[in-house]
Amino acid sequence: MGGTDHSMNDALLAANRQRRPLLLTLPPSHFCERARWALDRQGIGYDEERLAPGAHILRLRRLGASATSLPLLIRGDGSLCQGSDRILDWTGMLGGDPEIEGRLEQNTAPLIRHCLYAGLLSDPQSGIRDVLLRVSSKSQAIVGRIAWPFLRRIMTSGMNARLDVLPHLIDQVDHELDWFEQILAERGDSLCGKEFGRTDLTAASLLAPLALLQAEPARSISAGIRWPQSLAPHLARWSDRPSVKWVRKVYDAERVPSKNVAS
Repeated sequence: MGGTDHSMNDALLAANRQRRPLLLTLPPSHFCERARWALDRQGIGYDEERLAPGAHILRLRRLGASATSLPLLIRGDGSLCQGSDRILDWTGMLGGDPEIEGRLEQNTAPLIRHCLYAGLLSDPQSGIRDVLLRVSSKSQAIVGRIAWPFLRRIMTSGMNARLDVLPHLIDQVDHELDWFEQILAERGDSLCGKEFGRTDLTAASLLAPLALLQAEPARSISAGIRWPQSLAPHLARWSDRPSVKWVRKVYDAERVPSKNVAS
């Protein structure tokens, strides 16, 4: 029996070592797209599990994660790697500028999220509910639709995503785009050296929600969004800015999606 037990343990250990990483995401999150793109770019095979807002907290707590934010990568050995910045570190992607990435992570990207949700959550016809609930678990999607009025209030309160703060947020987004366009003017299309690197990927993915991309996976993830009048004119205006044109150019040239979504 002892020999059999050892053989079974060896087989389980070998299977565990060969397990594909699992990326947990909120579908429309630009931070999750940053991690998704880095894994694709580095040729790292993985599966993606898209979670509904609220349900993701229970999933992460069961895993013993240190925070309730996504993305989170469950590596092949079962260890956790949480946060798009740490996932990029784990992929070994080069070509980074910590100062630029830090501002994008801490200022620009949260501001864009705040701005867009302030408009989308305030308009019941925006389609944001269906985008957020286009997830891997059918039961999560069903529960999410039933609980949407409550969930919408929680999200609005948690992000202070109110329509009355939107004009100020739009001004702040313009300020961040001014800053990034100065970086582009100084450095050109490649932000760190001549080759596409992690800072280029970071900037393109975290600015991507403003670009209304037709490239995958952004196109299918955001399908069904109907931009409210509170945002539509500004998105049209931002679309012509050099920073947003740069995002579309980078996606067209560099973004090759994979098909890793868990059903």
